[in-house]
Amino acid sequence: MCKDKKTVKAMKRIRIILILFFFIFLRDNNLFAENREVILADFENGIPCSEEGDIVGFRRNDRMRVVSVESGAENSKRSALFKLLPEKNDTPEIMDLFFQGKVRRMYLATKNTKYDENGPNALSFWIKLKHKSVLISKENKNTLGVWTYHWEFGDLYVGGRSNEGQATDSMMHGYCNFKFNEKAAGQWVKVLLTSSAFQQSRYYYHFYAARGTTDNLEFFPSIRQLQFHFYPKINNEEEIQIDQLKMVYLEPTAKFEKDFFKDKVSKKSEDVEVPVVIKNTTKQDRNYRVFISSFLGINRNVLYGAHTLTDGFEAPRMIQAKAEGDGGTGVVELIDLDGNSIIEKQKEIFISANGIWNGKLIHHIKPEMFGPTKVVRHKDYNFYVKRDTLTTSVIVWDAYDETVGTMNYIRVLPSNADDALHEPPAGFPKQKRPPEGWRSEDIPINQVGGYFVSVIQLTD
Repeated sequence: MCKDKKTVKAMKRIRIILILFFFIFLRDNNLFAENREVILADFENGIPCSEEGDIVGFRRNDRMRVVSVESGAENSKRSALFKLLPEKNDTPEIMDLFFQGKVRRMYLATKNTKYDENGPNALSFWIKLKHKSVLISKENKNTLGVWTYHWEFGDLYVGGRSNEGQATDSMMHGYCNFKFNEKAAGQWVKVLLTSSAFQQSRYYYHFYAARGTTDNLEFFPSIRQLQFHFYPKINNEEEIQIDQLKMVYLEPTAKFEKDFFKDKVSKKSEDVEVPVVIKNTTKQDRNYRVFISSFLGINRNVLYGAHTLTDGFEAPRMIQAKAEGDGGTGVVELIDLDGNSIIEKQKEIFISANGIWNGKLIHHIKPEMFGPTKVVRHKDYNFYVKRDTLTTSVIVWDAYDETVGTMNYIRVLPSNADDALHEPPAGFPKQKRPPEGWRSEDIPINQVGGYFVSVIQLTD
């Protein structure tokens, strides 16, 4: 009998160990998606305000322009109706809506200082516009911007000593811009934005940023503030109804096994090869397309140092311009094991369900990329800087996924990264438009694709 009790206890221990291993497996394989939906504001209990006691919410200035109304999206009982009055001056930014934490140094995804890289990977909200809304346009002009501010844990410059200061982000600021068309008029429509939606990053020109906005950080888990920017001038009172503002988790259509690469190399290195493994973690076969853009200029940390030292953005802007920082396409290629350039050959990557693909990213390094030391004078400071950092953003997506085209009430304009209209930076090839279907405007902004970022610093 004693032996049987010991056996029973041993079996219980084994069961507990197996259960623990099972949950660890779920966690490490990102299978806790149902727990990664973070409600930022559903308006069922009023309008959250970060300056009036709520952990996260709108500013007090925004709170004064909104009322809670009955009826909402997704069968909710209430939503928020923002009333924007005509602008009285030339600073349209005062009309923007800001959603933030009660202090600077905290993440919206966790609502505290914990950075969870396995957190949400998309932003979702519903919006209802009137038929004559200025956000609905027939012209090829953006009407709404969703801008992100990111905090790198340990960066005490954001917020300063008080954690309420003016520094807004760790020199990581993403821009997603688009316009609504007539299909959005008079009804609730859902806006779903992944990293692919964020074309721009502060002071990185002709560069399709996406995850490249945040280097090694995951995009949505590192967000500390959102800004909703209205492009058209508000000449008459404008009403915008918003509901169900959330961060959500979507199943990625692809994943890079290792999604960040950083190194220092000689300017004479010629081709720098980085092996990559792309995984199809889904249960269906997929064909993928690729978009790659790169930026050559001043290292992000140098820009940030100038910003924090001078307490302004003029110095980093001057530094990047003086070094002739700029970007484009073609300097980095993704090739298969046979040496074929995926984009150049328009050769879609086929990966079977739960399969993998092996290839290489080739960074074509040229000596002229490494710029001379230049002096930038601002206020009482002299900054000695040089163009020495190549940052690359890679996006892999499934052009045949069932979600492609579902947000047909939104129009995304092309990025200037692949416009082929600008002079390329030093060492970049002559710019040319990618093949149709492989261009910036073809990247679905509501699909979580595979993202890879490399940051290569050049030396003498």
